[in-house]
Amino acid sequence: MIQKAQTGIAAEFWFFSQLHRLGYESYITLGNTKSVDIVVKLNDKLRTTLSFDVKAKLKFGGAFQYLDNIPNKENHFVVFIDLKTEKESSNTKKRIFLNEPQCYIVKSKDLDQIAHAWKAAKTSTTGYGFSDKMLWYLKHQEPKSITKNNIEEFKKAHKLSQIDFQKYEAIVWTLEDFENRYYSDK
Repeated sequence: MIQKAQTGIAAEFWFFSQLHRLGYESYITLGNTKSVDIVVKLNDKLRTTLSFDVKAKLKFGGAFQYLDNIPNKENHFVVFIDLKTEKESSNTKKRIFLNEPQCYIVKSKDLDQIAHAWKAAKTSTTGYGFSDKMLWYLKHQEPKSITKNNIEEFKKAHKLSQIDFQKYEAIVWTLEDFENRYYSDK
C-alpha cells in the first residue's frame, strides 16, 4: 500500500519532471517538513525565483483539508496533483494507473479564493481547505463528479450567489497556463 509520504514524493517528482520537460531551471527540496518543495529560477531581468508547495492525492475524491500552513508570499504557488491511480480491486493493495496525473496551480495569495475554514459536522475537528473536485469545476465549468451540495457549500463559504468562472479561470492554472505565463522568462 502506498503511504501518504510516498504519495507526496511521487507528486513532487512528477511535477518536477514536468517543469524540466518544459525547460525550466528547477530544483527539488527533500524532506517531509518543509513548505517549499520545488524552486524555479527564471531568466527574467530580476532573476525571479518561484517556489511551489505540492499537495497530492492518489485519486481526487475528497478534500484538501489542512492548508493552514501555506506561506502567503509573492511568487509562491500551491500545486494540487491528482495522481490518477486506484486499487486494482477491493481485495488487493496493488494500484493501477487510470490516466496521466493532472495538476492545478494556484498562487498562495489566491488560496483564500478557493479554500475556507471548515468544521466537521460530527466531531470538533476544524481546518482550512476545500473539495478537491472543485478545482476541475472552477477551471472547466463542468460538474464532472462534483455534487450540487459541494457547489452550494463552496458558494456559502465564500458568500457567493453565483460563481464567476472568469475569475477562477485566472486563479486556477493548469501546466499549460503556467507555461503560457512564464514561457518567455525561461
